[in-house]
Amino acid sequence: MDIKKFVLSYYSNATEYFHIKEITNPKEALSLHSHEYYQIYYLKSGKLIHHLGCGCAELKARDVFIIPPNLPHYIEKASKDVCFYSISFMPRYIAEIIHSNKFVADFIHCITDLSSEGVEPSLTLMSEDIALADALVLKIMQEFLGVMTGSDALIKSSLSLLLSIFARAYLDEQFNNMKFASERETVLHCLGYIKNHLSEKITLDEVAKRTAMSKSAFCESFRKVTGETFNNYLNRERVEAAAVLIKSGKLVFEAAMKVGYGDPSTFYRNFRKHFGVSPSEYK
Repeated sequence: MDIKKFVLSYYSNATEYFHIKEITNPKEALSLHSHEYYQIYYLKSGKLIHHLGCGCAELKARDVFIIPPNLPHYIEKASKDVCFYSISFMPRYIAEIIHSNKFVADFIHCITDLSSEGVEPSLTLMSEDIALADALVLKIMQEFLGVMTGSDALIKSSLSLLLSIFARAYLDEQFNNMKFASERETVLHCLGYIKNHLSEKITLDEVAKRTAMSKSAFCESFRKVTGETFNNYLNRERVEAAAVLIKSGKLVFEAAMKVGYGDPSTFYRNFRKHFGVSPSEYK
């Protein structure tokens, strides 16, 4: 079967490395194809089906998929009111983003190195991320279509945030679907999750639920593998991450917020307990 190969210059108004367009009547993408660039579909309304490898997924409003270069796929309209954003960019366009944003770098590495069976045909965003994703896509579109000073820099910064949102959806989905061979492997994956989400609200109930273990069984396994309780580990990771930020010049309250502390008194208490001095004395 012939697979049509698209290049970025197919789009008449594309730059050398980037393009974005709002699409209501897809044509070429309805047949099997691949392209030299990364491509994001962000569904605004309606439904479409994304076929990839041996699988497919139905996308609804605010669902997304991202396809790496040279991966054959095609879409199918599942409703008349389909409208989506197509965001295309060459690998070198996001080189700076990957260099400065490890979270996005891990995500791009995952989807680029996997076969078609390993790439998710659809991603569902967390509800609290949708409004921001909408705003970022619109900002990218406005900057691309307008002739304004600093447009490329604003597109890249917005794209970095957008990819971070998609990375969280992807990596969380991968985490939720993992089958663990042992309790040690289960706990080790949880430690990685904690490190990548320190700035967010993390609870014992939430993490235990991700492992499909009861809370008591998870706590027992966690202590066995790490030698400490879940809360002690979480607090230690947070204050040690905050200490690095403080040493780099961040204000104490900024460091506390960046590692997930909303209550300054709790942060000060945990920091002093771990380091033996207050954050200000440590600085």
